[in-house]
Amino acid sequence: MSSTRLYGKVLKPLAGKPVIWHIYNRAEHCRFVDKIVVATSTDSSDDPLVEFCINNNMNYYRGSLNNVLSRFWEILEKGSYPYFVRVTGDCPLICPAFIDQQIMALYKFDGDVIWSKRSCSILEGQGVHSFRSLSYINEKSIDAEDFEHVGSKYLTENPNEFRIVEIDIPEDLCLNKYRLTVDEENDYRLIKTLYDNLYSSEPIDLLDALIWLDSHPNIANVNKDVSHKRLNIELEEKRSLWARISKVGVYKWRDL
Repeated sequence: MSSTRLYGKVLKPLAGKPVIWHIYNRAEHCRFVDKIVVATSTDSSDDPLVEFCINNNMNYYRGSLNNVLSRFWEILEKGSYPYFVRVTGDCPLICPAFIDQQIMALYKFDGDVIWSKRSCSILEGQGVHSFRSLSYINEKSIDAEDFEHVGSKYLTENPNEFRIVEIDIPEDLCLNKYRLTVDEENDYRLIKTLYDNLYSSEPIDLLDALIWLDSHPNIANVNKDVSHKRLNIELEEKRSLWARISKVGVYKWRDL
């Protein structure tokens, strides 16, 4: 709730339901996800979010406000989960099919994280990782940026310490012309307008959303001047260098 760029964004409404509800609902459509947990904080600012979770029968966990890595660790160490999906609370158009494909890719090759040759901005905020990799980073890193970003910095800068699986993503999902993350007010304006026009009782199909944005450029470009935080941009540039790193396997997108 305490986002500095758009306070309370996880409870902002989209077609009558908060952002977090849509994310949770879309995650429920993943075939290979067994449990969904809203990993929030003990800070009083997150009380309204927890109240919403309770009233809507959504699993939640409260941990450190600033050490998000510890929230994940505390949830995962209590179970026997070989993989987990880190879904950020600002991506209300996550793609269940992509999440399932990542899970199968890591399962097939006993991998830790996936990588693709193609940059795909519309698929951000929904990465699958092995519990083994999280445990390793939790032990190794003392960097505050890893605490905030769930070990992303250590993972990106030390790829040779992990089992990387290359995944072949379909071309129609490898798009970078649209920004579907809600970081600032103009991001929310785009997503809200899209939901007002496309949402019914079922989750919006990601490809349908892209077709709608193609036909409504005035809406699609409303957030064109919004950018990611510096660290996210730097990590994306470093991940492009993973092309040189040895992979444990290449996974082809398939029907599941």
